[in-house]
Amino acid sequence: MYRVLLVDDEPNILNALRRSLASIDAGRLDGEALKLDLFTSPEAAIERCDEAEFDLIISDYRMPSMNGVDFLIRLMDTQPNVPRVIISGYADRDAIIAAVNEAQLTRFIQKPWDDGKLQSAVISILANANRRSAVTPGMQREVGREGQLQRLETECPGITYVERAEDGGIVIELEDAEI
Repeated sequence: MYRVLLVDDEPNILNALRRSLASIDAGRLDGEALKLDLFTSPEAAIERCDEAEFDLIISDYRMPSMNGVDFLIRLMDTQPNVPRVIISGYADRDAIIAAVNEAQLTRFIQKPWDDGKLQSAVISILANANRRSAVTPGMQREVGREGQLQRLETECPGITYVERAEDGGIVIELEDAEI
């Protein structure tokens, strides 16, 4: 599952982004679904980024409490390798240059956007990020599970061993247990 963070101070814009991105077929994302986290406050989104990892961050440029470039710069420590996108109805050339250079922006999307182009951009960004890591989110979870099993086996040898009966049932020996 790909996690996408959407931040815009206008709830109607957030809902339009949600509708557009939620309609992307998982087949176009290597079978992975999108999980969208929506925030109208950049401060609340920053708190969320301290708790969860994202695969893509999309932010509005002009917001009352913090502009999109400053928001994305603040996330560079907690989400350093996540592709960052700014959407804006104000195509200020200097702002775009600052976003690309300072916030290491992956893409700038002008409002109003075309849903097809927005969806294609998101698919392309996630595919490129996935190629760079060469590991899908599902594989990352599997590697994490394997790591946990290896750690458990190191700490408690034999803990992952399961003895099976001929019929496939699990054999449990209760040598010292009181029944």
